[in-house]
Amino acid sequence: MLKEERFNLILKAVEGRDAVSYEELLTMVDASGATLRRDVDQLCEAGRIRKVRGGVAPLMAAGRPLASYFFGVQAQRAAAAKEAIARRAAGLVSAPDTLILYGGSTVARFAEMLPAAGLTVLTDSLPVANHLAFKTDNRVFLTGGEVLAQQGIVLSPFDDPQAFHVAASTFFIGCHAVGPAGIMEDDPLPLRAARALRRQAARLVVLADSSKFGEARSLVVFPLAEVDVFVTDEGISDGDRRMLEDAGVEVLIAPLDREDRGEAPAERTADPSAPQEATGK
Repeated sequence: MLKEERFNLILKAVEGRDAVSYEELLTMVDASGATLRRDVDQLCEAGRIRKVRGGVAPLMAAGRPLASYFFGVQAQRAAAAKEAIARRAAGLVSAPDTLILYGGSTVARFAEMLPAAGLTVLTDSLPVANHLAFKTDNRVFLTGGEVLAQQGIVLSPFDDPQAFHVAASTFFIGCHAVGPAGIMEDDPLPLRAARALRRQAARLVVLADSSKFGEARSLVVFPLAEVDVFVTDEGISDGDRRMLEDAGVEVLIAPLDREDRGEAPAERTADPSAPQEATGK
């Protein structure tokens, strides 16, 4: 397929859409992933489209919040690190307790590791609500608003009065980027909702894999000084860890086990002093 044909297919794919993932584009163009990304780079440089996390979008979004976020795509990114982070963060929770869980694929994985009963949870996340409501005996409240299926959340531009009746011990949130300015996003609507929910919890815990320290976003959701605990994986650099600790944040490191790393289990070594079984020979 000629480059011009690929360009036309990419441009047609994003027309009238919020965004299109790289995975979807690969099913449409007869090219490798590397070639597709070069095409995208050239179209972006020409001002025809723009890159978003996990895919591409038209220069002007189609009017929906979080157009750059695909829950299914994000759930596959750094999956081993998210598994480890969720496992480590689960140790911060015990029943009975009241929690607020705010969107994102890492928070959704964390929800799957919560106690099976004894919790009260307020969430905007459809995957979180689905798991807790159908697979546990925990009490679940869902925030009100528009259902954004692609992002897996419920979001409203209006104040949600239900949220203001919840008194939670901990607010758990993921993020798209972390830097000296704080926990960052691109979309103002989820930022506003997150800050409103934060007022209902005594403690703020951020769950984010170490790759988020290399990302950049334009809007600060929470400055680092407002974060109580940050749970991340062992890929975090010494400099990024110092940045958090200097801001007064408690940093919890989630180690990857052998299976997370893709390593084979260690072979058991026989103890030479142990009695040997008879072979029958």
